[in-house]
Amino acid sequence: MATRARFDMKGMEQYLEAIQQAGLDIDAAAKRALDKGAAVLQAEMNSLAPVGETGNLKGSIVIDGPFQDGNLNYVEVGVIHADAKTAIYANVQEYGSPSKNIPAQSYIRLAVTRKKSAVMRAIRESLKAEGMTD
Repeated sequence: MATRARFDMKGMEQYLEAIQQAGLDIDAAAKRALDKGAAVLQAEMNSLAPVGETGNLKGSIVIDGPFQDGNLNYVEVGVIHADAKTAIYANVQEYGSPSKNIPAQSYIRLAVTRKKSAVMRAIRESLKAEGMTD
């Protein structure tokens, strides 16, 4: 089971339209922008992730994508392709386990809450660097 957050390009239509009108590759620009935003989120998740006996959790927080589904470009960040033991540990840390009296130590949801604006800013700045101005 994956523990992740997903960001997409919704709300960036004006930037993407201007890039397209300038004759630039909109898909490539979107992918570069998503990579920039994902890096911000991955860094925050890593800084918040609890460190257990193996230390595998931090190394398992990855960026997957960017992907394209029709006109939608998106990226996923989190514990996505980990082995079963790490994936279970990741979920227990994020959500807790009442049956085992383990409290949640959110690192994914908390990272999204703390860095959502910074992620969107990184995406916007990347798109601006593609030739956009406000």
